[in-house]
Amino acid sequence: MLEQSKNIFFLGIKGVAMANLVVILKKMGKNVTGCDIEEEFITDKLLTDNNINWTTGFNLDKLPKKTDLIVYSAAHGGTNNPLIVEAVKNNINVISQAKLVGELADEFETKIAICGCHGKTTTSSLLVYALNKLKQKPSYLVGVPFFTDYQGGDFQNKKYFVVEADEYGVNPPVDKTPKFNFLNPDYIIATNIDFDHPDVYKDIEETKKAFVNFFDNKKLIANIDDPNLLRCIDTSKVVTYGESEKADYQIINCKISENESAFEIKNVGDFKISLFGKHNIFNATAVIVQLLELGFKTDEIKKAILGFSGAERRFEQVYFKNNIYLFDDYAHHPAEIEATINAAKARFKDRRVIVIFQPHTYSRTSNLLKNFNESLSLADIGLILPIFASARETSSQFKVSSKDIVGKSKNLNYVASNDQLIDQIGNIIKDGDVIFTMGAGDVYKLKEQIIRIINTKKLKSYNPQIEKNKDLTFLNTLRSNTTAEYFLDARTREDLIEGKKFALKNKLPVFILAGGSNLAIVKEKIEGLVIKNNYKEMTIIKEADDHVLLSVSSGYPVSLLVNETVKKGYQGFEYHRGLPGTVGGAIYMNSKWTRPESYFGDSLVMGYLVTGLGEIKEVDKKYFEFAYDYSILQKTKEILLEAVFKLKKISSSILEERAKSAFEYRKQTQPMGEKTSGCFFKNVEGKSAGQMIDQSGLKGFAVGDFFVSSIHANFIINRGHGQTKDLIKLVKIIKERVKQKFEVELHEEVIII
Repeated sequence: MLEQSKNIFFLGIKGVAMANLVVILKKMGKNVTGCDIEEEFITDKLLTDNNINWTTGFNLDKLPKKTDLIVYSAAHGGTNNPLIVEAVKNNINVISQAKLVGELADEFETKIAICGCHGKTTTSSLLVYALNKLKQKPSYLVGVPFFTDYQGGDFQNKKYFVVEADEYGVNPPVDKTPKFNFLNPDYIIATNIDFDHPDVYKDIEETKKAFVNFFDNKKLIANIDDPNLLRCIDTSKVVTYGESEKADYQIINCKISENESAFEIKNVGDFKISLFGKHNIFNATAVIVQLLELGFKTDEIKKAILGFSGAERRFEQVYFKNNIYLFDDYAHHPAEIEATINAAKARFKDRRVIVIFQPHTYSRTSNLLKNFNESLSLADIGLILPIFASARETSSQFKVSSKDIVGKSKNLNYVASNDQLIDQIGNIIKDGDVIFTMGAGDVYKLKEQIIRIINTKKLKSYNPQIEKNKDLTFLNTLRSNTTAEYFLDARTREDLIEGKKFALKNKLPVFILAGGSNLAIVKEKIEGLVIKNNYKEMTIIKEADDHVLLSVSSGYPVSLLVNETVKKGYQGFEYHRGLPGTVGGAIYMNSKWTRPESYFGDSLVMGYLVTGLGEIKEVDKKYFEFAYDYSILQKTKEILLEAVFKLKKISSSILEERAKSAFEYRKQTQPMGEKTSGCFFKNVEGKSAGQMIDQSGLKGFAVGDFFVSSIHANFIINRGHGQTKDLIKLVKIIKERVKQKFEVELHEEVIII
């Protein structure tokens, strides 16, 4: 029917699989439209982005006059929907979504189907992502509106077609034929088999029979560690993967950190992914094996899977602020819930995991009640919302509620409504928590309300340790002898925020002391609060084949940042090797290097600031108004918390050569290892301040223990016991001599306080 049909109408067009199918067919030249309910769906953006229109309601008058074909699924009554009933009476062709996908797949050279009760969306999305990175431009249909860098359905060419193979029925209870029966793939990836659809299958044995029928005489790549799947295959006739020694591709040496998961496939190689949990290592391995079977090389595959951060609603990081994470996950089966919670605990070893769970369908809840209790009890706190019902069932058919999931578990709590949840969550969450909205219903819509609570969350556990009359001599590189009226050693994000709030409360001025370079202190005592910024964190936010997004805290030492990014092959900071101080100070001054010209803020994308009122705000690069030795922070006095940089990936050996060259030049032209604040004066209208001071005969000139460097005249050095009055006098003499000889005014590049 597909080949003969030009104008196609979709009943329930907002369904994820439906919407992605619509996008594909539009790109193939079909005229597509459809209808659905008015309520906002996660696919609304996908349809809008692709200029696909739809109407609200299911009356026959919604149908365009030239419709050749109507597509239906199990949603909205399936074949019992009034629109379908009337269409059949009027001899308009109708077809199930499953059958249409089968016809579509047959048009492609190589068809790859990913099946399994859990993990097929992540696996299929990662396979598509990798094929795109390998420049194969596959066509595909996966079960999510968007995943890393791509939408969930696309037509690119007819070489490869990747499709999720769904074991659910075509139109239960009228037609329980498994949807994947309409597919005839060249390859099948099977992740697992579980009892997930009690409205279609009576038990696990009937579920397994459906999969066995689908596997018949196909090239199968199967997870050997899944017991149900293992009982359905002949391991001598299929390709297997898993941790078992009997696997054709054995997974070993799994390591999961807060930033990535690393693992090895025996006799193949080491791999890294930006996904978390053992189950995602298995999903990635399935993709690697499939790509190897297609003839791609290991080194190509390693690069192709990098940068994939997951599919929408699959361990999706929604928000992070005030040291609290918010994730969203589609997990709606006990096995999926267990996998997600275990992955969160493996990634965040020292944080509480809070799960806000919305059960999906009465039939699933009733049949798997004990399993839900056991899996959700793995969370530190579980908040269980009322059941999100399917349109195919009613509560009167079942004697089950969300309260039954809670049972006697002390860490699980029933919450009667969304409003009640929002009222309670603010009293539950605390510093360091990892929160999940979880389920296949509409629980994800709570994110905006939860984000507002996170934004206003006051961290009760914080108690800043404020010192009085702190000696700062050894906290500035010029070794100026001075003290601070009040002093805070800020080691975390919260320290910086609460330090600012302490100053506001006590009406104190604030001075941020970073690495202590680029600073000349001429006061014997600094009034107000001096905050020493020792907040040191670096996190990879997103990684792609050719670049990485890197979040770096303001107290992170520049020297350490340069070494780590050079080693990893991240271009952007290599010319700043030898630059003292911290990231916050380098951005505040927009530090530069001239061979070639390179400003520290060049790679900046955005930043997080503490405002003068103690509030947190997110700003983009334009906000900083970077110029020569300048950023807007010098005017606003806002405190930088974190900076996000976009760094291009290139060879680490090339970066090391650049860094080495820059550092060697610094050593030859600048005094190293001396008590100095760095270049003291700004260049004037292209004239070098150092050269003008030198030509004024001031190299080596001294006042007390402060003297002009004989290596680079723009550096003032402290022999060891310099007095502030001598520094002030030396600076005055330098300015007068330069003005007398060159008729220009010198202005300090360093901060004078």
